[in-house]
Amino acid sequence: MSMSQLNAAEGPPDSAVQNRLTAAAAVLATLFFGGSFAMQLHAQSRTGRTFAESFAYLEVTIVVGALLAFVSIACLLLCQHCVATDRGWAQSKRGWFIVANTAQYLSIAQGMSAGLTELVFGIKHTFDAAGLALVLALSATLVWWLLLFVAPLHALRRWWPHLARGERALVSVSYGLMLAFVLLSNGTIYLIQDGAPDTLGSLAQAVGRQLVQPMTWLDTWAHPPRATP
Repeated sequence: MSMSQLNAAEGPPDSAVQNRLTAAAAVLATLFFGGSFAMQLHAQSRTGRTFAESFAYLEVTIVVGALLAFVSIACLLLCQHCVATDRGWAQSKRGWFIVANTAQYLSIAQGMSAGLTELVFGIKHTFDAAGLALVLALSATLVWWLLLFVAPLHALRRWWPHLARGERALVSVSYGLMLAFVLLSNGTIYLIQDGAPDTLGSLAQAVGRQLVQPMTWLDTWAHPPRATP
């Protein structure tokens, strides 16, 4: 399917909507696989800590990713009820389709984080393969940027000339809010698990680190939670 079909005034065809629904379901499966994998790791550990203490960052990743996947599904279902010729932002089939695509890119980023964090960490520390783990983390960082910034902004740039003013406001505000939600949520839990002081400056630093989150998969927390006696 060409981009010209998605940019058509009548909005994307229903087949495109259905394809995105299938992709959203796959993202949800990946997210919950990441949770199951972490639970298996925790069952074999001897730290004495609860799952919430050990994998709180992963729980937040799964929740954020699942919420974004559900947003994508809701927007795609809304597309099927919108009138294709309506250019008002609230009834724009094209507008909600773009929001759904943006949410899907961000949810895929969370799915990647949930599925690969412990794997990259394990490769470095279990097999003492720091070089290989670094290469994997760098590669994941490129994909992270692609999903958070490059792909959504490229899609918005391609769609932008074809959108009405209300549609432009809808897609740009939605992307900004969802991106902020991802970075703030992940940054906050990283701040908590790292034992950093609860200040605005520390939060800003933690959010900034989320721009290169895959590089943080290599190391343990600076101040891990205290083991349960």
